[in-house]
Amino acid sequence: MGQQTDAFGNDVKSALCPLFWQHGESSEVLEEEIRKMKEGGIGAFIVESRPHPDFLSYGWWRDLDVIISEAKKQEMGVWIFDDSAYPSGLGAGKIRDLYPEARKRYIAKQQIDAIGPLKGASIQVGHWLGEEEQLLKVIAARRANGNDELDVATLTDLTGLVQEGMLYWDIPDGPWRVFLLINTRDGGEEWTKDYVNPISKAAVDRYIDVIYEEHYKRYQEEFGRTVKGFFIDEPRFGSASSYENTLGKRGFVYPWSEEVMDALSQEFGDDAGLYLPLLWSRENPECRDMQYAYMNVVSHLFDEDFTGRIGEWCRSHGVKVIGHIVEDNGAHARLGFGPGHYFRSMNGFDTAGIDVVYQVWPGYTDGYQTTPFGYLDCRFFYWGLAKMASSAAHLDPKKNGITICEIFGAYGWQEGLALMKWLTDHVCVRGVNVLVPHAFSPKFPDADCPPHFYARGKNPQWNYFHYWSSYANRVCGLLTGGVHHATAAVLYHGEAEWGGAYEPFEKTVKVLMESQIDCDVLPADLFLDPAAIRAEDGLLIAGQESYRVVLVPYGESMPQELLASLDDLAAQGVPVLFMEGFPKHVYYGKDEQELLAHIAGNGQICVCRHEELPDWMFGHGCYDLETDGNYPDLRFLHYEKEGRGIYFFTNESRSKTLSARISIREEGTPVLYDAMLDQCYPAEETVKDGRLTFVLELAPYQSLFLLMNAQNGTLSERIPVRGAGTCGEVKKIPLADGWVFRVPDDPAVNERLESLSELKNLAVPGLAPEYSGTVCYEKEFCLEESDTKGRIYLDLGDVYEISEVTINGVSQGVRICPPHTFELTSAAPGHNLLQIKVTNTFAKKMHGNIFDRAMAQEPTGLLGPAVLYIRRYSLGEQP
Repeated sequence: MGQQTDAFGNDVKSALCPLFWQHGESSEVLEEEIRKMKEGGIGAFIVESRPHPDFLSYGWWRDLDVIISEAKKQEMGVWIFDDSAYPSGLGAGKIRDLYPEARKRYIAKQQIDAIGPLKGASIQVGHWLGEEEQLLKVIAARRANGNDELDVATLTDLTGLVQEGMLYWDIPDGPWRVFLLINTRDGGEEWTKDYVNPISKAAVDRYIDVIYEEHYKRYQEEFGRTVKGFFIDEPRFGSASSYENTLGKRGFVYPWSEEVMDALSQEFGDDAGLYLPLLWSRENPECRDMQYAYMNVVSHLFDEDFTGRIGEWCRSHGVKVIGHIVEDNGAHARLGFGPGHYFRSMNGFDTAGIDVVYQVWPGYTDGYQTTPFGYLDCRFFYWGLAKMASSAAHLDPKKNGITICEIFGAYGWQEGLALMKWLTDHVCVRGVNVLVPHAFSPKFPDADCPPHFYARGKNPQWNYFHYWSSYANRVCGLLTGGVHHATAAVLYHGEAEWGGAYEPFEKTVKVLMESQIDCDVLPADLFLDPAAIRAEDGLLIAGQESYRVVLVPYGESMPQELLASLDDLAAQGVPVLFMEGFPKHVYYGKDEQELLAHIAGNGQICVCRHEELPDWMFGHGCYDLETDGNYPDLRFLHYEKEGRGIYFFTNESRSKTLSARISIREEGTPVLYDAMLDQCYPAEETVKDGRLTFVLELAPYQSLFLLMNAQNGTLSERIPVRGAGTCGEVKKIPLADGWVFRVPDDPAVNERLESLSELKNLAVPGLAPEYSGTVCYEKEFCLEESDTKGRIYLDLGDVYEISEVTINGVSQGVRICPPHTFELTSAAPGHNLLQIKVTNTFAKKMHGNIFDRAMAQEPTGLLGPAVLYIRRYSLGEQP
């Protein structure tokens, strides 16, 4: 692919960095795959060692030598997946074998109920301890109601009364519960049992020695040159095999290290150890404070000891670290699969990061979706995931506004370029600007999480891959290197979730985005740092971002320092809205009643219900653009680059065309830019009272930029949008029958289609239900002399999935997704030969896998209706 330029005249750089799986293939295969990636518009890749049989041994270094050498020839960057397995943290088994003391530890609870008085009682302790387990503490408390509530005033440390595995204690009068708190390796996620302890500096240093230092020894000359850095994949606490691993539940273990107790004593007080049993209960009000303290501590340690420590090592060695954690279903703020706190876990990374592998689907905007891998929290994935990540990139100067997204994996072979384009728009309009396509596998067939884009040349859509990559690079390029503009700051809910009832931030984000109001998600830590935020002229300023309002999702409990900061911002003129209600509890009870009363009485602070939020925002001038109606499928992102405004618009509906009148605060000359076709169109704007108004028409799957003061490219006439009422055609020629079908690479299918002459779905019994490839269509039609004086458009209707059109032997273009409309510039008076190639996905042939079998399959072929629209006037004239 040659060098591209964007609508501002700047060179377009590749924003694509796919996963490149390794199985020990030959050097010839590896070199070919790298060349194909380069030809496909890719500028860097991540060498994923996960399937490699010889990681950190001879075979790995041999293959990595070949890969780095070929990448240098192709002027591509190389990132190294940092482990032999998923998720990161195993250390290729060397943590287990060489440094077993560096493996994960947990705190577990056993309990014994006893009735007093009973002087001279003895209770077994030692027999509760298994192999490699140590007793941390023995705590007793009186049961307040004969059930699980404790009289916290009676909490007593009995650890000093344990001798030779026996507790000797005079049990006081009443019902008592004795808690044995145990340091253990058992009870967590079995899959990651031998992983490094992410909340131990000494343990993580061993992990760095095993993985990072070994690569540096061999490739230090390439560090910061061809070798760009490392990729960390979904590190976690692993305290349970669950997305919902929260405190207050029986039967679970929780992450532990010596550092946890020290930090808890500083956070909660010297007597923090007494309150550890409250981690497994929700019966006492004090549970909220202890559980908040614990989560606050371990999430900070995950940042400082694991991702932060690795990030520091990388930057000190001239490379960067990228990747993501497990965000799924809210795990980003929990234990188990999670790291405790998304924003803290991202602090050590040089970019923000997420993955979208199977979780986001058109139309699944709320509720839950059942999948082969469990349930999906659709509201989080659709509205919260990408917005959370891009917010971290906007707020952390180290990240330079870069958000990466591992994307496309595990959707099955039914995911073709059309869905890839839709997903690209979905994440980019929410602020993602670097894509990590999942994946290139030099093994074929490979049942591991398809699709695989090249698939050793077998993927029927590979020849069209560069159309998608060119589009993605243009979009990401325009949304990189500038400043994002948003109206609202929505508080991240993590701290509220840790201590009571709460509502997730994505509930508020959904309401805003469906009303075309953009936002960022801000962590509470930001509000606690006076150097990070300030109030100025009624705005909240955070770095280069400015917000007109702060929205606080409902939380029963919140930190005192956060509430005080919000109160102070409101006093300086920044509106603060508590969604659905004020909090009822301040952690640790610090000035609780006084502070809550003061907040409720602050004139700049109010309570707002979600259904009232759009009206409040527009009524108080807290918006960026206005529309003339309700457009729940319309998304936009406002960006500024080199002093020019950039607006990215997408239609997330796969079936409905939208036509909206848009009004924005801008001055200058706008153009509409289609990054798919790389064409600019007149915006046909009007300007009144400092607001620029234009009509935006988007077919399903379509996206457009509005660019202010663009200086590159000639204005073209846009192909009319079907269903938008702007075609203005004076003649319509249906192309209903008389078609000739050909399938050159499959004689059997070709024979079955020879008798067809009308357009229809070919994926039915008796035709081509299991055919994956290209179907060729031919049809002749006649035009009058007068028909060719104006513009001729071809609308193919429904196509599954890629269309390539030729008229009289001259290419008229390719469409990888709807709308499948073309301008026929080579049509002539008299007879014309129309040839159309339609390429479906690999799913019809490769559908026997756990991914594709769980999904509805699309039709195959050109379904139509195919229609010619003839408009007998040219650009600038009237019909």
